[in-house]
Amino acid sequence: MTGDNSVSKRYIDALGAIARFRHQRRSGRGWLVGDKRISSAAIARLENKSLVREIAFSGELTLVLTEDGRRLLAERTPQ
Repeated sequence: MTGDNSVSKRYIDALGAIARFRHQRRSGRGWLVGDKRISSAAIARLENKSLVREIAFSGELTLVLTEDGRRLLAERTPQ
């Protein structure tokens, strides 16, 4: 994974939403994850850092955290 310090609070919030909400869908130029809108650019940046992957379940694209994404989220969120 590339430097953890380059991941802003906005991206940490996006990771938290992806981890928490199972209701996800593409919407225009971004994603609706639970009640949050996440831009395609933000998802692309998270994918480039190997924190998130888009995978297909039953033909529907879904965002999932990678091991690095889960680890970063656990380190950065207060318990």
